[in-house]
Amino acid sequence: MTRSCWRQRGVVLVIVLVALIAMMVSVIALSRSMDTNQVIAGNLAFRNASVHSSDAGILNAVQWLQSTVGTPTLNLNNPNRGYYASVIEPNWDDPTLWANCQACQIPVDAAGNTVQWIVHRMCSAPGNPNDPGVSCSLLTAGSAAAAGGSYAGDATNFSGNAQSYYRVTVRVVGPRNTSTLVQTFVAL
Repeated sequence: MTRSCWRQRGVVLVIVLVALIAMMVSVIALSRSMDTNQVIAGNLAFRNASVHSSDAGILNAVQWLQSTVGTPTLNLNNPNRGYYASVIEPNWDDPTLWANCQACQIPVDAAGNTVQWIVHRMCSAPGNPNDPGVSCSLLTAGSAAAAGGSYAGDATNFSGNAQSYYRVTVRVVGPRNTSTLVQTFVAL
């Protein structure tokens, strides 16, 4: 064989090695991408499970509210029951806020989520809504809110007793440090 044949075989070997390295790098990148996608999908599944679990907390809080509506209990703060007669904006991440209330915690569900709830009456201060200095958000018959916010001639007018607004906040803590806060307003 001549010298030029030997040189050509060496060039092919270098090209093949470069191609193998490029393929190896692409396989590593693809496997890392797949791992990241699986972690993201798992995190989304945990988040969705915690949001679905919050429905049980809202239902539990509303049932408690319905059983105590019209009683003097709702005019006073009761942190042990997860109830505050006036609206406050607490630090929702403060563990002591949630530790005070053992009665407003639902047992751990099948997904491993712990559900807790707190209710705030939408008033400026504790006490009877008719007391001086106590201003509450109310849904009253004939108000703009009761009429659907419309003053049109054919707007629906509701009749009935004034209803107080309550803010229900639910915290769900689950696996992988999943933490979800859900709030809803209820008029009773």
